[in-house]
Amino acid sequence: MKSNVKLITVGAVTLALTAVLGLLPYVFLIPLLFTCVTRGWRMTFFESLCFGVLSLLYAFMSPASFVAAAFIANPWIPIIPRIVAGLGCHATYVGLRRVCKGESKFMRALPVVAACAVGSILNTVTVVPCLMWRGGMLFGTYEMTRAILLTETLISGAIELAVAVSVVPSLAFAVGKALRLDGYEPKRKLEKAATNAENCAVSDGEKSDICESNETNCAASENARRI
Repeated sequence: MKSNVKLITVGAVTLALTAVLGLLPYVFLIPLLFTCVTRGWRMTFFESLCFGVLSLLYAFMSPASFVAAAFIANPWIPIIPRIVAGLGCHATYVGLRRVCKGESKFMRALPVVAACAVGSILNTVTVVPCLMWRGGMLFGTYEMTRAILLTETLISGAIELAVAVSVVPSLAFAVGKALRLDGYEPKRKLEKAATNAENCAVSDGEKSDICESNETNCAASENARRI
């Protein structure tokens, strides 16, 4: 029960960070990628959808840029690619977890780093073609060409990729160890924790039996005195 409460709290914090960091360049993918490598596909899909909707809302708040104008003209562009990036990141993490069976730090870190890289790259390679395809009529208005758009977005995408693979894994392992999530702690530690929990439960049961035995003996003694 405590673990579920902690996961719900982490999910709420992640959504709040998505709303805040969505306004900032280069770091807006951090909360989504963190969710992709620490939660299930349902939560990943939900947060990807929320992130896409928030991106569309932010476009209405600052419609002066080419990207914002393209988002407003084509509302599906900020939503569908986010979902693809989120689910692709999560699928990569789950797939590599099944392949990387080792208990070393490298084998546990590889799925997280690779998944974050895939998520960041998918976000770039799905959004940019959509902008170039559907935003053609806007290029003249904003004095922009396809070459300029491609150059700017590739530079931004490279920075986002570097941030994703350097920041998200550290956060994921810190939270994963605190919550004892599968994949972030060596199995022997998780098994030891489970064994300790079972031993504590047995000890509590033994203590309860002893207390009940003592209460029975005390009651018998009291009856003997009355007789």
